[in-house]
Amino acid sequence: MSLIHDYYMTNYTKCSKCDNFLCTWQGLAFTSHSITVVLLPFHLLGGYCILFKTPVYMTFYRWPLSCFVDILISALITPYLIFPAVAGFPVGLLHFLKVPIPVQIWLGIMSIYVMIMSMTILLENRHNSIPSNKFRISGKVCKGIYYSIRVLLAFVYSLAIFLFLPEDQQAALLQILKGIPCPTEEFFKADQVFVLCIDENYINFLAGVTALGVLFECSQMLFFMFCCSYYLFFSIHGFTSKKTRKLQIAFFGSIILQVSIPVMFLLPSFVFMVISVVFGYYNQDNHLIDLTRCFILYILSRCLDVFPISEWKRKISALTNFAVLHASLHGFLSTIVVLIIHKPYRKFIRSFFGKSSVVDFQKKSGIDTRRMSVFPTHITS
Repeated sequence: MSLIHDYYMTNYTKCSKCDNFLCTWQGLAFTSHSITVVLLPFHLLGGYCILFKTPVYMTFYRWPLSCFVDILISALITPYLIFPAVAGFPVGLLHFLKVPIPVQIWLGIMSIYVMIMSMTILLENRHNSIPSNKFRISGKVCKGIYYSIRVLLAFVYSLAIFLFLPEDQQAALLQILKGIPCPTEEFFKADQVFVLCIDENYINFLAGVTALGVLFECSQMLFFMFCCSYYLFFSIHGFTSKKTRKLQIAFFGSIILQVSIPVMFLLPSFVFMVISVVFGYYNQDNHLIDLTRCFILYILSRCLDVFPISEWKRKISALTNFAVLHASLHGFLSTIVVLIIHKPYRKFIRSFFGKSSVVDFQKKSGIDTRRMSVFPTHITS
């Protein structure tokens, strides 16, 4: 690390340092792990309800993995990303357990994809439950092939990102310093900064493939949502009764709400990271792109109230860490929504406060009273 150390002692002394707490890996780790400690009881409660309190007719609700991905990002991996370079290092529990960084990267990518696919499964199940739907995926074989292809593509993608892994990590770090001459001090002080790729063409290719993959998943969700909406609200002749249709609409609405929460929380972080990698915030060659970047960061800084626009360059790391923290909260909100909108889970939670037993007792008492008033009692002397 002599060349990196020499750069730090000479060239880096001319750089303005980021004094924001989130610029440090300690700031990211402390904030992220503190959030995990506070939200862990909610995750455990949600996981228990989904695993043990889910009725038979709601079995497909057990697929969502938002809680696990939340814990994975915020506690187990906790990635400190150095954008726009495809580099960084983990500061989570797996790092202290000496789990190799490539394994953590692969685990994170596959977990996020499985979570996204689980949201598609929710919509696909609701889509297939409409009898008059002409676009239903019928048959276990067809459905098995459909999901096997999707998992296979994700597996290939998760391995393809390692194709251009630099063998000489120190040379890769020096290459990054040519494009980002003033990163945060963590770049020099971290035990191991892992560089995934330095080939700009391949980075842009991976970013494009990632964007297409997300677009493909979103298009499937929109297709299932459109079909459900059409057959539930317009082509309603296939339902045998109004009650069945109302139940279908209620289930569809709950799924839309359940899926929209993680999507809305993950999308801003995803857009920020893709833009950061593709365009590169530290490249000053294209003035039009610079104006676009400044505008994007200006909007983010105003919305988040974190950075003055004049300091966006040296505080981009804090904004990146903020995006990671923002993404790690999606599971908590998704858990709260699931526990609120589904009656079996609400009933179980109310039982903690003794309300359900009181209500059940009142209902039973009312039924017994009505029965006594309706059916005469035969009295014998």
